[in-house]
Amino acid sequence: MMISAGTLHVIFTELTIGMFALSGIAFLLCALQKGPESREAVAHWALLGGLIATPFAIISGVNAIPSGGIDNPLLANKVLLSMASSGLAIGVLVRRKFGGNVDFRHAGFGMVSVGLMLTTAGMGGEYSRGETLLFLIPKDTVMIFPIWASALLIVIAMVIIGKSTIEHRTR
Repeated sequence: MMISAGTLHVIFTELTIGMFALSGIAFLLCALQKGPESREAVAHWALLGGLIATPFAIISGVNAIPSGGIDNPLLANKVLLSMASSGLAIGVLVRRKFGGNVDFRHAGFGMVSVGLMLTTAGMGGEYSRGETLLFLIPKDTVMIFPIWASALLIVIAMVIIGKSTIEHRTR
């Protein structure tokens, strides 16, 4: 007996959201400088776990769609937000890997990544059950950057990576 794509999507989504939520709480504790010393490790390991589960949630979600494709603007927005969240999460983890301090800004980026992923989950509730707490999310428009904005973000990312590489090389 095979497990349906919808069931797999629920499993991977719960895993992803649970890990991101745990990470968000730990990043909040990091920002407030409160809680146990393990808060930094919990924040980053939970973020990594959620990041690993994210592609499985996306793939199983696309396979669970009755029409077989992303033809709904809400679903396209879910993919864009989850990719933005994943990109921020990767940046937070890479910064920590290369010895970055877990200061308020670092914890803030971690919490923004978590917020984007939780927004994505809320949009899934809107699509599947017609209920959500996210009333301000556009439901008929896809939030896509123009090409010039995407190119500008790529250039900014390259400058930041280059600056970080030069700083680490001089130490």
